[in-house]
Amino acid sequence: MLERQSAKLWKRALAFEIDLLFISITYLATLAAGVCAAWLGLQLAGYHAPSYTLLDTLILPFGLLSPTVFLAYFIGFGSLRGQTPGKAIMRIKIIGAYGERLTLPMIVLRTFGYALSILPLGFGFLLAYVTRRRQSLHDFMADTRVVAV
Repeated sequence: MLERQSAKLWKRALAFEIDLLFISITYLATLAAGVCAAWLGLQLAGYHAPSYTLLDTLILPFGLLSPTVFLAYFIGFGSLRGQTPGKAIMRIKIIGAYGERLTLPMIVLRTFGYALSILPLGFGFLLAYVTRRRQSLHDFMADTRVVAV
């Protein structure tokens, strides 16, 4: 069986940045909608002074929600097709290390493995430069790899 070509590292990096951009836009749009709705509610209730405690009250839940959104995005899209929108744009996808179909535990482990790949100083991502199949630490942890589509 022919082995699929590993994805170029620049495509993997750009796909990740595209995904972070999508997550950030969604996060900021939702936060802006929450602030506007709260401001409108205060105006309708007769409060005309800006409330900075309101902003603090809204930002805290959004800050706590941020990791949840990150996990849901990467686990959700990864488990559906092995591709996040960023990976789809860059025409790459995640597969099992030996070409097998992805499982939910593989995707969950890979997603949580991002945290270990980042520490220390992104060393886990740099492994892809020296491994034959261009696998990062989180790929080794989940027994996955990223290939060209």
